[in-house]
Amino acid sequence: MKLIEKSYDYFLKAVLKVSNPIKKSIVNTHCNVHKFINILALHILANDKYESEYNFFISFIDDINKGAVWADQDFKSTHHFYHPYKKKGLYGRKNAMDLAKEYYSQALTLWNTGEFNKSLFYLGAALHLIHDMTIPQHANIRLLDNHRQYETFVKRTYQYVKEFQAKNGAYKLDTIEEYIKFNARIALKIHKRYKNVKNDEERYYLITKCNLPLSQRTTAGAMIMFYHDIFGETKKPRRPLQNSTI
Repeated sequence: MKLIEKSYDYFLKAVLKVSNPIKKSIVNTHCNVHKFINILALHILANDKYESEYNFFISFIDDINKGAVWADQDFKSTHHFYHPYKKKGLYGRKNAMDLAKEYYSQALTLWNTGEFNKSLFYLGAALHLIHDMTIPQHANIRLLDNHRQYETFVKRTYQYVKEFQAKNGAYKLDTIEEYIKFNARIALKIHKRYKNVKNDEERYYLITKCNLPLSQRTTAGAMIMFYHDIFGETKKPRRPLQNSTI
């Protein structure tokens, strides 16, 4: 099995190396969506009256967004897959759950050693994974299931459709693992509900109407979690996840 995985890994790297110039041109545009999600998460913090958290994260938003961009560079996106029930990612690659735990742990460690900007950089990388796990293809691990077409639709519409933008209602969980698992499970439900919609544009709209606000609300919640983890504050009771119904 290890020989097969090594062979697959070698083949995957060879394919990705050939397509690297194309990938680089895509990353910059795609990561604008991740930056947008982080900004909307800040708006949610403000609207939910998390004033201390909002003021803290707004001062580090550049570092957070740099981490969110870095998370997709050099084909690190091949690790951004996780099936919440099979508990695995893309064959032969590290999965999004393990990577999110690694990034979040690094963010906490760096904060505790006084490397504050680097800490928020790694938090941004962890938040990127929370975003990605709301996308059905990242949860059901189907790279060729209209993934590129869907991402193109999102990049074209995310700033202009009001239904794609959450105003309030941070989703508060206790650990980075819970955020990855929660978003992946919702993503599978979204896929199941809308997979038979024939018209591509309609299907993409319905999916994005669910998962982009979900991404913003879980990002806001993860920010609150990180704030409380580094400052040792008692966490407030969870907000009911009523808006996550799908």
